[in-house]
Amino acid sequence: MNAFQAMALFLAVPAVASLIYFCVAAILLDRWMDERPLGEGKETELPPVTFFRPLKAGVPDLFAKLVVLARALQPGDQFLIGAEPHTVEFAAAETLRLGYPEHEITVVPCEPGGARNPKIAKLLRMEPHARHEHWILSDSEAVMDGDFLASFRREWTQCDVLTAGYRFSRISTWPQRLDAAAVLLGLWPGLAVLRAAGRVRLTLGASTGFRRADLQMAGGWAAFADDLAEDHRLGQVLAGAGRTIRLSAHVVTLASDPLSWRDYWRHQRRVGVTYRVSNPVGFAGAILAQGVTTSLLLVCCRPAEIWAWALALGVFAVRCLTAHRAARALDFSISSLVPAVFLASLVETVCWTLSWATRRIWWSGKFRRISRSGCFLGDQESEPRLDT
Repeated sequence: MNAFQAMALFLAVPAVASLIYFCVAAILLDRWMDERPLGEGKETELPPVTFFRPLKAGVPDLFAKLVVLARALQPGDQFLIGAEPHTVEFAAAETLRLGYPEHEITVVPCEPGGARNPKIAKLLRMEPHARHEHWILSDSEAVMDGDFLASFRREWTQCDVLTAGYRFSRISTWPQRLDAAAVLLGLWPGLAVLRAAGRVRLTLGASTGFRRADLQMAGGWAAFADDLAEDHRLGQVLAGAGRTIRLSAHVVTLASDPLSWRDYWRHQRRVGVTYRVSNPVGFAGAILAQGVTTSLLLVCCRPAEIWAWALALGVFAVRCLTAHRAARALDFSISSLVPAVFLASLVETVCWTLSWATRRIWWSGKFRRISRSGCFLGDQESEPRLDT
């Protein structure tokens, strides 16, 4: 075998593996979404819940999102909102509290510091205010209405920990479109395969329900103060302690952030680094999902070979079909899906490759370095510069 043949084989293997993987993932996701959720139709209800909503800066229509959750609260529920004082986020939370006096809404001032993970820093200050045993933590961008929460709470009665995946809404620009396409191409196929493979050992930041006692058993929020992927490690710790984690059949809607091209690039770089430090084995195996890029390189190496062109077109067609079926199953609308799949696939491969060379990310207005174990290191840079 000469060098050109070896290179062709090296590129063809992940292309074929990608084709098989996405076919299987599409079937598993269809089956998952067609299942009747656990707890559906049962009268069992959860006791009152404490909702945690640590707010980040720059969320569009933040007040409207808070109103949706406030209106979905049931009698006895508690709503904790954490925000830095003297910010527009804190003002929005205070307006909500004053506008809904019939609900127990507490706005917690969260000064920066106390943890290298900014989200955990807020949760550390919010935790002492929680009254209930059952907690639901959700992202700032989450739109959680009464129908979603009623279904989520019923399903949660059937397991220890319930976590939900997400879809994006309000997608209008190409950076938003590509960011959303990455969720269809990476997150949901991976979740479908993970769920079918057996025991779930992670949680997702969009919406997760768990018990106070379980978090305290894990060391409280302080145990995750320096973690980049606190949601992933929380799931690992709870699963390691014997808690049953279930991926919800219900999907959380996140309003897409207003992204520039630089924002999109930085976010994809952060996703790649987060995946690498959280799950090194899975990250290494992700080369087998880079079929669009590897098959395209294969065509460049063997442009006269019909089989190379056939493989490339087949891989791309399967990935587009998988994304389309996932979007339909999740009620997840992305215009110009085919070019979005192509471009997002190439960016995914580039970010996957670069993540082997650096653990430097942009988060919360700063460049931060991440340790091999997935923890924030002390150095931070606020001056913008070329993010490589």
